[in-house]
Amino acid sequence: MKRFFYAKIALTNLKKNRQTCFPYLLTCIATIMMFYIMASLSTNSALNKMRGGATMKIVLIFGSVIVGIFAVLFLFYTNSFLVKRRKKEFGLYYILGMEKRHISRVILWETIYTAILSLLFGIACGILFSKLVFLGLLKILKMEVVIGVEVSAFTLAETIGLFTGIFLLIFFNSVRLIYMVRPAELLKGGQIGEKMPKTKWPLAVLGIVTLTGGYILALKADNVMTGLNTFFVAVLLVIVGTFSLFTAGSIAFLKVLQKNKRYYYKTNHFISVSGMIYRMKQNAVSLSLICIMSTGVLLLISSTTSLYVGQEHSLYMHYPKEFRISLSLGTEPDDSAQFEKELKEIGTYAENYLKDNKIDVKNEESQTVIDVAALQKDGNVQITSSRIYDSEDFENLCMLQAVTLEDYNRETKKNETLKDGEALVFLEDVPLQQDTFSVNNMKWKVKHLPEDTRMGDTGLEFYANPVYRIVVKDFAQLQDLWKINKEVYRENASRVKYEYSFDVDLPEEKIQKLTSSLHAYFGEQKDAPHAFVYGIENRTEGRVEFYSLYGGLFFLGIFLGLLFVMATVLIIYYKQISEGYEDKERFAILKKIGMERGEINASIHSQVLMVFFLPLVLAGIHSCFAFHLVKEILMGGFGLWDVKLLVLSAVLTFLAFAVFYVIVYLLTAREYYKIVSE
Repeated sequence: MKRFFYAKIALTNLKKNRQTCFPYLLTCIATIMMFYIMASLSTNSALNKMRGGATMKIVLIFGSVIVGIFAVLFLFYTNSFLVKRRKKEFGLYYILGMEKRHISRVILWETIYTAILSLLFGIACGILFSKLVFLGLLKILKMEVVIGVEVSAFTLAETIGLFTGIFLLIFFNSVRLIYMVRPAELLKGGQIGEKMPKTKWPLAVLGIVTLTGGYILALKADNVMTGLNTFFVAVLLVIVGTFSLFTAGSIAFLKVLQKNKRYYYKTNHFISVSGMIYRMKQNAVSLSLICIMSTGVLLLISSTTSLYVGQEHSLYMHYPKEFRISLSLGTEPDDSAQFEKELKEIGTYAENYLKDNKIDVKNEESQTVIDVAALQKDGNVQITSSRIYDSEDFENLCMLQAVTLEDYNRETKKNETLKDGEALVFLEDVPLQQDTFSVNNMKWKVKHLPEDTRMGDTGLEFYANPVYRIVVKDFAQLQDLWKINKEVYRENASRVKYEYSFDVDLPEEKIQKLTSSLHAYFGEQKDAPHAFVYGIENRTEGRVEFYSLYGGLFFLGIFLGLLFVMATVLIIYYKQISEGYEDKERFAILKKIGMERGEINASIHSQVLMVFFLPLVLAGIHSCFAFHLVKEILMGGFGLWDVKLLVLSAVLTFLAFAVFYVIVYLLTAREYYKIVSE
């Protein structure tokens, strides 16, 4: 044969099949571009110079991994569709004397052309748009614009290596599909119809059971730990249920319509129902994928948007005051009176420094406190490390904070009293109404307070776990709690500490200088009468980390949302093209037997609408049941307690996506009508 014979045939094939190959090529280019952008952002040296850059880098690396996995799965799926659509073409080659090994060479050249074009244009677009996307990311993070474009050799090699591997796998898979099919089947191509499917009631029941199970797991989550534990199981059950219901449930539904004589024996309904029922097994896969992708888009965009919009709310939950300084003794005395005296002495260091430097502070709060991670059970708390990291105990994880009555009365401006063995106990800032409360072997009688009593913000409300706050009579009981904690956690035990919190009216630059000077001041106290350990937190520096994490997740949500939307559009497009070619000959026959054009169009419209909007409806139902689970994860894991914001974001995201879905439907349906009407 002539040199480059197969290469020329491959090029001709790509041109003739541009209706299906061109969208696939665009998808490959877009996927490569998006992977390159994500990977290049994660290696951008500017992140190393930014505050919060380390957090942002972790988010971007995670995003690169997701895009890479998505590329493998999705490009595999779309290429398999293309090969199946072209069976008849390959069958003609077989008649002309080409063997399967020759057809494999044609496919090899087609893969080479696709790979070269995709990599060239994908990387070029990635380099072109990476700076624009990076500027958008900096805008989201509210950081200064960095000038310059970086082209990383590592990112280029990573992108070329990954997608070269993907195209090789796609080639081998295409060859496998050709070798698995007999020549006679190649000639028939897409004309091989489905047999009349049976109603598979076991599969339909499995779909109902798994979908119900996924919904129940989502609704049962009552905190972030149970939410994270059940998230992937719930997702898996919903995916299995979706595929099962579209495969078996849709057939059962169509057969019910078929038995309904008043509905079925109408021209447009008769043709659409009878046509779909034979191909529903094939339809089920694409419809399920559209539904799952749509659900992913809805949850991803709505949740990350809520986080980004509500990040200031979460920030103030974590940092009620601009500054929080904590000081604790390096070595705790055994005598509680001495312990308290020395702790209060080092507690004056920060206050004295601020007074000496004439720094105006307001909203001051100070307290002696101990914070402990523990397990809750039957309304009591157990400090234990035996199974603290066991997944079955995650749902019982809680935080315990204890303060003295003296500090409580001073900060709340009250005059409560406690008898021996008595305590005030709050759960999530609400007075506990049970009679007794215990921590390991320490037990108190709970003094009841009015339910509208509040203790004030500490920043612990931000965290995932329920927070028990206990007011004990004196410092000696704080020390007893510390001893229990020390016995359990040893060198990792949290200390009894003196906390001093306050606000200042200073610009960001001066807050940063004050933070640096406080660090320098405490670091110089080497000759202090008591060895101590200190920690300084401030809202301004915390805001940078919040913006890096929440802004990064928002960027990732939008980025991956666009990727999933692209996949959804392509699946819808290929579904419409596939349906069009399969229906073309059937409607041509209907024309020949005298069916009018208007009746055919009405039948087409009925058929398309009957299944096309099922994925959107089911995606909406999935999102409604997933809302509670997502809410618990966002509230507990990220401190986003604004439920109204979550609801509003979810509703607006669904409405926007529904409008987009209708537009995609109208555009792709036009292609379907063109094919059928030819």
